Amino acid sequence: MSLKVGESYDLMFRYLNNVGMPEGTEVRWETSDPAVLGVDNDGALMAYQMGQSEIAVVLVSNDEVMDKIIVEVSNETVVLSSGDKSGTIASTSSYKLSGDFLINNAEGGVEILISNNYEASEALPGLYVYLSNNPSTVSGALEIGEVTVFSGAHGYTVTEENLTVDTYAYLLYFCKPFNVKVGHGEILD
Repeated sequence: MSLKVGESYDLMFRYLNNVGMPEGTEVRWETSDPAVLGVDNDGALMAYQMGQSEIAVVLVSNDEVMDKIIVEVSNETVVLSSGDKSGTIASTSSYKLSGDFLINNAEGGVEILISNNYEASEALPGLYVYLSNNPSTVSGALEIGEVTVFSGAHGYTVTEENLTVDTYAYLLYFCKPFNVKVGHGEILD
């Protein structure tokens, strides 16, 4: 991204714990060149002069850098927004499950479009699809619903407050009655 000299922009972060659940934590923001780009304790950037700076968000508890971005200070402001993301569904069991998907922001949530190369076994009772930040469990995941299409293109519209393509990292398939993972697809840029 780039910021025009004299303009500001508010950065945001979200910390996920070891099971992929959002958790409050204390962070600090750092800039590699405060003469070019300032950043306050709330993640507010201020562009001072032409150049570039690396901005990092750091966990206070252990000084671990959680993420970094390079910001250019230039003649115009360009902020990259989250657009469509995609992934490939793969089986993690002996049951057939494969296909590609696209996820995009929609009014009030996201739309998940499953491609025509999708195939899933009908032999599994209670196959459900979820959005999650942990590929191993549906604990804390958002249940989308029961799988009713086992071949071909279809889609899901998922509405929830503050839900975007950046909220979750995985599309999960679980046998709900037995709590057994059948497969997943990582949501990629």
